[in-house]
Amino acid sequence: MKTTSFLSILFLFNLFSITNFAQGEAAVPFLLLNPSPSLSAMGATGTALPTEDPFGFHWNPAQLGLTSQTNNLSFIFYPSKLEWLPTFNLDLELRAIALNAGYNFKDLIGFPLSFGFGYSNVNFNYGTFVITDPGGPDPIGTFEPEDYYHAYSFGLGVDYFVQLSIGYTIKDVTSELGYLPGEEDSGRAETTVNDFGILLNVPVLKLINDKMQVQVDENLFALPIFNFSMGYSKSNIGDRIDYNIFPGQSDPLPRMDRLGYGISTGFDLVSDNFRINAFNLSFTVEADDILVTRDSIGNSEYQSTLSDLKFWKNIVEIEGDDKIVSRTGTKLEFVESVALYFGHFSGRGFYSEITNGYELRAKGLFKLSALWAKNSITDFLRDHIDIIYYNTNYFEYDVTETKMTGLAFYVHNLNELFE
Repeated sequence: MKTTSFLSILFLFNLFSITNFAQGEAAVPFLLLNPSPSLSAMGATGTALPTEDPFGFHWNPAQLGLTSQTNNLSFIFYPSKLEWLPTFNLDLELRAIALNAGYNFKDLIGFPLSFGFGYSNVNFNYGTFVITDPGGPDPIGTFEPEDYYHAYSFGLGVDYFVQLSIGYTIKDVTSELGYLPGEEDSGRAETTVNDFGILLNVPVLKLINDKMQVQVDENLFALPIFNFSMGYSKSNIGDRIDYNIFPGQSDPLPRMDRLGYGISTGFDLVSDNFRINAFNLSFTVEADDILVTRDSIGNSEYQSTLSDLKFWKNIVEIEGDDKIVSRTGTKLEFVESVALYFGHFSGRGFYSEITNGYELRAKGLFKLSALWAKNSITDFLRDHIDIIYYNTNYFEYDVTETKMTGLAFYVHNLNELFE
């Protein structure tokens, strides 16, 4: 019975791989899961559109170089249990946290250079399995197979006419799929993988005329915003992974390319002592490619960068195929208080998946409170603190629908306190 127990765990792992990623080409497919509620709500994008989400560096570590220009500290966690594929009652649970820290050195060195650091722990638990006696059906113990990693990321950004950032991530990965009695490490594998990325954000209207504005009232003006961004990242770069139970039989990692663009437009309302982003529309398109191929007898090898991606079909026409997943994401934000998310992706085994969600944000409330109260406490909250609650439906209208929630805390613009 001991072999049956271990094989049942491997079967569940394979089910997880196929159901979530529609890809059986590589081991530890949980590395392809996006732990961010906000980015998952936008079709599991995150490569090319700037985001302050602390999980953002998972999709592109260059996000840290950009967000560190204004973000000093941020932290996110799941306020409630995140059960993956709850319809199947498999007791699959995703746990994740992320912490970002950053600083803009412009006031110290006279050049707009920023540095960001990110840490995240992501854990996928497959539930509790009973270990039975080799000679009979009697249980002799339990085991909880899980995959997890610790990610350490670094980003560097420059804001000189355009915003350009680069980033690099190191992930220490552990996979524990089960064990044979008396051989506690038999189903364990460990490896280290790396990610890198680049992100360019162009403030188009600001470059044309940084004083462009429309008068709304006697002391109230609207400042239009239009930004265009592009991003590329490569994830899970490493050798291969070996489980102790199968010595000498290594499997490739889910090495992945991501490429895309983003557009962000809206307007700020500005008066003598008040400024708020009244409306913002963000839209992004990206495509991802797993850089693993197998021949007819099952031998695998890694592919070169962007080997299967067809730019016109997969990004311009936003059409996935049997090798590429094409994704879109949209965000509508109102007065820095409420945002709505919409997303879609298809290709590589996914038929036509829908995502959506919303966020509730404290920043707009803090700004209005400071406008009315006019005291140092509300001014501090307005300028330096933000709190965001995320609620997401992933695989909406599907039997695999999964609900995600997140709560994030932000500390911004601490540089101003030392001026």
